[in-house]
Amino acid sequence: TVHLPHVMRLLSLLLLLVAVTAGLYCPLPDAPREWDDEAVTLAENSWTSSALSAAVAGIILSNYMGVTARVVPAAESTMWPKLASGELDACLEVWPSGHAEDIATYVGGGTVVDAGLLGTVGRIGWYFPDYVLVDYPYAANFASLDELHLRTIFDVFNYTLYDGPTAWTSHDEAICACNGWNLTVVHTESEEQLLARVDDAISRRAPILFYLWTPHQVFSKHNLVRVSLPVYTASCYRQTEICCDYPEEDLLKVATQTLQDNPGSFRFTQMFTLKREDQIEMLSYVAYSNLSITESACAWVQNHADTWRLWVIDRTDGHGPRLQVVLPVSLVALFLALLVAVILLAIVAHQIRQRRRMRKINIELETQNKQLLTALMGTETVEGELLDTPVESVIGILKTFLQGKVWTEQEKLQLEFVIGMIASRKLFRFDDNPEVSESLEKDVKEYLYDQILQKTYSVHTIPTDNVDVIEWDELQQTDLALLSMTGAWSFSGVDFVTQCEEAGKNPFELLLMHFLREHSVLDTLTTINVPKLQQYMVATYMMYKDNPYHNTRHVCDVAQAVHWMILACDNVMQLQPLERFALLFASFIHDMSHPGVNNNFLIATRDDLAQTYNDISVLESMHVSSAFKLMAQPALNFIADFSPHKYKEFRSLVVTAILATDMAKHVELFAEWKAVLASANVNFEDAAVRLKAMIIILKCADLANVARPWDQCHEWALRVQNEFFLQGDKEATKGLAVSPFMDRNSQNIPKMQLAFAEFVGLPLFESLQKVFPDVETLCSGTRANIQLWNKEAGGSNVLRRPGHVASNAHLRPAPVTMKVGASPMLHASMSPTLKPPPVTLTIGRSPQLQPICITPNTKASPSLKPLAIPTLISRNSTTLVVSPLPAASANPAPVVRSPVTLLAPE
Repeated sequence: TVHLPHVMRLLSLLLLLVAVTAGLYCPLPDAPREWDDEAVTLAENSWTSSALSAAVAGIILSNYMGVTARVVPAAESTMWPKLASGELDACLEVWPSGHAEDIATYVGGGTVVDAGLLGTVGRIGWYFPDYVLVDYPYAANFASLDELHLRTIFDVFNYTLYDGPTAWTSHDEAICACNGWNLTVVHTESEEQLLARVDDAISRRAPILFYLWTPHQVFSKHNLVRVSLPVYTASCYRQTEICCDYPEEDLLKVATQTLQDNPGSFRFTQMFTLKREDQIEMLSYVAYSNLSITESACAWVQNHADTWRLWVIDRTDGHGPRLQVVLPVSLVALFLALLVAVILLAIVAHQIRQRRRMRKINIELETQNKQLLTALMGTETVEGELLDTPVESVIGILKTFLQGKVWTEQEKLQLEFVIGMIASRKLFRFDDNPEVSESLEKDVKEYLYDQILQKTYSVHTIPTDNVDVIEWDELQQTDLALLSMTGAWSFSGVDFVTQCEEAGKNPFELLLMHFLREHSVLDTLTTINVPKLQQYMVATYMMYKDNPYHNTRHVCDVAQAVHWMILACDNVMQLQPLERFALLFASFIHDMSHPGVNNNFLIATRDDLAQTYNDISVLESMHVSSAFKLMAQPALNFIADFSPHKYKEFRSLVVTAILATDMAKHVELFAEWKAVLASANVNFEDAAVRLKAMIIILKCADLANVARPWDQCHEWALRVQNEFFLQGDKEATKGLAVSPFMDRNSQNIPKMQLAFAEFVGLPLFESLQKVFPDVETLCSGTRANIQLWNKEAGGSNVLRRPGHVASNAHLRPAPVTMKVGASPMLHASMSPTLKPPPVTLTIGRSPQLQPICITPNTKASPSLKPLAIPTLISRNSTTLVVSPLPAASANPAPVVRSPVTLLAPE
């Protein structure tokens, strides 16, 4: 028998001999220490990310490969002939949807070479600031608005769409013309000028509609909403006139044919890759650190040597002449064949020996098992219980109890059911209660099954280098004002983010650092690198997308709710400093990079994320993975000084808490929490019990919108409904069944909110209140909102699908008396008697949103007559804003220069 260790020694010796032989007798051509490639000219298009890509490549080629690299400005529309002629050697960021003809002509013709994907997914679109949605919640859905609503929205934007330079590839004029939209496309001279217009409009909270793309640094400064244009299809872009939206596309690299004569440079161009997070990092240097393009590229190169060294082919190890071949090739081949034969024989011999050994061991184990079984059979019952698990002991007690008394048939069945459930693995699994289930309406049941239980109810068949950091010992008065509401349940994440942006502060950095100070975390965990933590929070803020609901404002709401609940629980459960830090940190990253669709959609569409995470907690796994990948960057690793044990504990707390936010796990986790509460004494000295409480706190914070004051609750309901509609649109486009409450054609916001609040939110909040009485505000706020949703459920909800205006009787109940003060906004022709003092008016109910009849109180002003004003009504807290539209009648309504505000009744 051949012993494997001996074989491995022999194999190592033979391989060493082969290496020496190859080194002595296999020739290699002489090679210089640096590449002798000719100079390379890289194209720099007129937007920031293209300039950064070219700068990174130029730095590496010049400084690490010894190749002269020139970066020259190149207009996107004229660079292709220059690539074909050799005037330019490569362009490292090409948006293919705008260059279909160029790619077919030049790449298809062989004069330009496809150098592969850049590694970044980009998308062009139309955007506007999110505050426009407050008064016009349907503003993002251009594709499905009727002519009346389109005129209203276009008027809000002054019939203007701001675009970039004419040299950029843009289809905006074609989209407007094809869809019959009379928007004027205004081209700016540069990206800087376009961004300056956007910043100026947002600083004045003025509406503005503009062309932009992702990834881009502007999304870290402003909360923007993407306009839904007609859905993109490949056939649309093959038409003479383009009528549809821009596609989501993988950016390309292209090179001139002659670059292949420079093997080092061409191979580098093919290997060159920049992912979304790489571009975001460099864009943050430009936006927040005021670094130039070159300085930002240098910072990235210095921080990511492990990444770009894979792109560089090092030829210095091949320097120097080698001896010529003196051994016949046939002799070398024979030697290698003998080596392979010896290895195979050794492996076979080792396997035979292992089988014999295992057979002998199995025989011995079988003998021992028989002896143990015989011994156990003769052991007394008490001794046998020493080998039982607690579950087996409980089952044994119950069985004895069952046999020790005469039971009725029903009692016997119930006890047998209890024993069976304990013995099974289904103790914490959900099975719907038929009595409750049958009382629910079909769409509510479908929503709960689909969103929370992820269980099918019915079958549908449808064919950072440096950033400015806050000195916390000397907080400015502005910072103190911004943080003044963070301890109150009436805190609004929407308002907080807006105020921070107006003050030039990063909301995440300001909020987390304040919370850590409030909880004395930094005084205890002194190994946290505070400047890197602040830089990390700035980068985290940039990782969030401009979704209607899952955005930075939602994160601030969740983080404040976690802070509020930790304080409310302090008199019962004292969390350790590391636990407090982990829970607060988790609240900021729990939705990082959220795409605006749920797990069911990703799984149904076989998205890459679903494939990566095996259809299990897809988004939650992605959130926490993205956060720790971001933390791995040296400039952002604020826990680099943690001990291995402390890092492992911190990561475990964060991962566990975030994965628990998956609503598919809600019922199981909730059942486990109720099992903890069922014990006689909840022991918060036990770290495992504290962890379960931390999970419930984060879950409650994530759902806390249903318990916030009514105006916030209502606004978040509109936001989540808007995000649901966008997913429903995608499902319909892909031929999938539209998920419950995501169909624009059959929506009901009050019903959805009632289902979620009554069956998910309130039971969870009440369970937390059982052990932490000071969180009672969660329960009372939810109950109050449920009553208000019940009132609204009596009629249709505020939103209907764009283009369909239905009765909103629940917003305009029986006639309400309101006071209108004298206002210069009313044209003089409306009535000469509308002057101070205020006149009392009555608004009558207006089914189907026909022109509302504003009837004067004739007792107060007998000369006034009813005025018919065509209106759209939007709800904003306690104010009704009546926005006039053109009247198409023989007797036109009085001209109103700007919206008339009717104050709520006293």
